[in-house]
Amino acid sequence: MGKIDREVVTVDLDAESIKKDFPILSNSENNKSLVYLDSGASAQMPQLVIDRINHYHQHEHANIHRGVYDLSEQATISYESVRSTVARFLNVADTSEVIFTKGTTHAINLVAHAFGRTFVRAGDEIVISHMEHHSNIVPWQMLCEETGCVLKVAPINDRGELILDELKALLNERTKLVSL
Repeated sequence: MGKIDREVVTVDLDAESIKKDFPILSNSENNKSLVYLDSGASAQMPQLVIDRINHYHQHEHANIHRGVYDLSEQATISYESVRSTVARFLNVADTSEVIFTKGTTHAINLVAHAFGRTFVRAGDEIVISHMEHHSNIVPWQMLCEETGCVLKVAPINDRGELILDELKALLNERTKLVSL
């Protein structure tokens, strides 16, 4: 793995412009624009991702990290190049800090079981928010039942936004993990 040159870049995001990149969001339900709020279970993909996945399956599909043939080696190179891109996007110091999982639920369960069972004890605190999908609630509830840690929930405002001052107020020396 390698160190990443870190440069913080801020970008103003225009929700309507971004929405146009997601073909499924042009659909409607009951004569109303589709609003999809279940991304914790199945995230929708922008057209660019759909096109890249199609290209991969048509021209590059092979096992990664296992083959000694050209197609597999190229698939591995492509896969690993994404790790560097993600590391830069998330502003992490080293590509070894980026792992890929099957999805959000799988990733959160890995953290809850591996980190939680190793480092969280009775009286410690885990912080989530009121806007979380079940995949980011249930594993922490189960961990609290197992270990005796306390689950704290940060509030959101009427627009569904996290109230940052109240989140900060929940953080203290007993906080072991914040999962948003």
